[in-house]
Amino acid sequence: MSSSLFAKRTLGQPHCFCKVEVTLRYSSTTRNPGRPFLGCPKFNTRGSPYCKFFKRIDSNEEIKFQLQEFNNELLNKEKELQKILDDVEKTKNELRKRVDDVEKREMVVSTREMVLLEKETDLGMDAH
Repeated sequence: MSSSLFAKRTLGQPHCFCKVEVTLRYSSTTRNPGRPFLGCPKFNTRGSPYCKFFKRIDSNEEIKFQLQEFNNELLNKEKELQKILDDVEKTKNELRKRVDDVEKREMVVSTREMVLLEKETDLGMDAH
């Protein structure tokens, strides 16, 4: 029974037995030097329990896997950029509100200045 039968797929990325996205790795053995395979990031780690998910892949599958990784990376970057844009829009709206508040206060101060000037003018005329 092939270990790939147990792999789950989400967004085209296979998952290992411990439900972690597999990684593209390359063999460092003398028998299969540089040969690509999919494995758990915990595959064959020394001194700790590890997942035994392992699947050899050919060059077409390797390219397909790399393209899917790049696609997922781009999708994540797009989400990050959208969040940044949303934050910028939120900040922009907050700044507009502040500007509106400042303009309202300026209008109040200006109105008060006009009232005071009118009172000074009236007092000046009453004095003559």
